[in-house]
Amino acid sequence: MYALLLTVALLGGYVLLWLLGFLGCALHQRRRPVPPGSDFLVVLGAALDGCEPAPVLAARLDVALERYAAEEAAGYRPLVLVTGGKGPHEECTEAAAMARYLIARGVPEERIRREEQAVNTVENLRLSAALMAAERPGYRCTVVTSGFHTVRSALAARAAGAPARVLGADGLLAYGPYQLLREAVGTALALPRTTGTALLLLAGTGVVLGLA
Repeated sequence: MYALLLTVALLGGYVLLWLLGFLGCALHQRRRPVPPGSDFLVVLGAALDGCEPAPVLAARLDVALERYAAEEAAGYRPLVLVTGGKGPHEECTEAAAMARYLIARGVPEERIRREEQAVNTVENLRLSAALMAAERPGYRCTVVTSGFHTVRSALAARAAGAPARVLGADGLLAYGPYQLLREAVGTALALPRTTGTALLLLAGTGVVLGLA
């Protein structure tokens, strides 16, 4: 019984440390400067309302529009790459809905690139990286996503080999603490080897110490 309680305490401590570490990384990512000079602005997909961007996605697109205008004002001409496939209950691909939203607000269609196959963050960045490298070798990009999603997006961009800065469209708690907690869990699951190894070591340590 003591071994079980010790194991639970160690695992609970690890979860708490992970959450604190995730929050620290998210705050650091939010404060990290994103200078102009990107070849691509990559907008990550999110849920649709029919074939229109739902509020989370609309917030990302609005910030992408602001960033697009700022890049142009600084003398750059970035392309906007919208990435996201068609979900099981969506009427069109997320990329198609995003492209229409941007065009309706003044972005020329020829300045938009679509990636319409991705179904998760890893695929968003991996498939987008391939498209960007093919069109502009040596590119630089800014990834636009929600504030709560910046850590996992940065990890996915790094894994895809994309030289990216990540821009959060809103605050970490813009959609409530549950969404941030859910994202912390999602980020842990995106690192299965690291998370699994840590949990196994802690469980083993608890058992050994409890039986000693």
